[in-house]
Amino acid sequence: MKALGIPLGISFTFWFIVGVLRFLTERLSALRKTRKKRSYKSSDIAVILPAHNEEEVIRNSIQFLKKSLDKSQIYVVSDGSYDKTYRRARMEGCHVSRLTPGRGKAKALVYLLKRHHLFERYKLIFIVDADTKIDPGFVQVALKLFDDPDVGVVFGSARIFWPQHFIPSWKYYLISYRERLNRLLQYFLIYGVTWKHTNTSFVIPGFATIYKSKILKKLEIDTPGLLIEDFNLAFQVHKRKLTKIGYSPSMIGWDQHPDNLKDYWNQVKRWNIGFFQTVKKNRVWPSFFWLSLSVFSIEVFLNSLFILVLPFLILFLVSGYLAGLDPAFAGYHEVFVNTVPFKDLNLSVILIAVFLVDYITTVTIGLINKKPQFILYGLFFFFMHYVTSLILISSLVPGFFGKSDGRWTSPKRRDE
Repeated sequence: MKALGIPLGISFTFWFIVGVLRFLTERLSALRKTRKKRSYKSSDIAVILPAHNEEEVIRNSIQFLKKSLDKSQIYVVSDGSYDKTYRRARMEGCHVSRLTPGRGKAKALVYLLKRHHLFERYKLIFIVDADTKIDPGFVQVALKLFDDPDVGVVFGSARIFWPQHFIPSWKYYLISYRERLNRLLQYFLIYGVTWKHTNTSFVIPGFATIYKSKILKKLEIDTPGLLIEDFNLAFQVHKRKLTKIGYSPSMIGWDQHPDNLKDYWNQVKRWNIGFFQTVKKNRVWPSFFWLSLSVFSIEVFLNSLFILVLPFLILFLVSGYLAGLDPAFAGYHEVFVNTVPFKDLNLSVILIAVFLVDYITTVTIGLINKKPQFILYGLFFFFMHYVTSLILISSLVPGFFGKSDGRWTSPKRRDE
């Protein structure tokens, strides 16, 4: 079982090995390849950017896009915003529309595609979130991936703005937790599942993704009843065997993570509910995709349950040391040590196998990514492990039995 998000499970181990194989084979292949003419060029791309109350970040997002693409290729829609999103987007000289009332991200995307006839005018559609700053090298790497005719959609890797700081803060504690998780997923899952010979990615992240128009045109973007479209689009691609999903860690989108617990809870719960809704909508079909997804999902679910009961396990273990204070503690401890799978469990096992391994992983990721503050923040990540597990379990009922109109509220944005 994965302990506290550590990639020790079957799924993470398998995909890490696949990722290593991919890295080696692609490096060998690159040595033999000759430079050839690109199948697509940057002028083939239309950017569609839905925004809801994004006045703090919308101009920066557009300005970064303009480093790679002409402003005439950028199409923004202010979806039910009641701030200055529309006005500030207009200042950048791109195409800007306004929807009142808001329809939700998926419907706003469909609105832009239809209003501007983008499928007919462009070969590639670039979906970007309003808080994402696209790295200047993103587009050229993406175009290179599209040289493979089997690849019909590519997505990038999320990075964050991380100021070096000496005084710890709650804000950067939350941001560092999400950053750690993103890096774990990138190293131990995403790179492997997006290899062309496996290709089982169960999500197409909507923050920075480019589709071939002929592929996106075949997908139902605004499926009724779903909270988000990211998972549903990936499920459709695999179920209908439409294309392969490409990914490169060098395609970078500078993103923002929630810096307060309320926004973190709402965002992660939204993703979890969207995933469960997608599973219910698409159901199961025989495939390597579903085998991979099932193993991963079972491990994450069991891991979450383990985290939620872990404080009680520790309490039972501690009760052995408190037996002399009250007979009740002795009774609790006796029941616990005679329960089969816990009879060989002790505090040192939990400390080493759970907390210490988790902490070492956190510190390693922090140092690799030049974020030494992880050394301190990682000491207290169990709290966020617990919160994240609680969000997952609490999302099951609304995910499988609830519906949504697709409208969303963005986390609090920062002017970075």
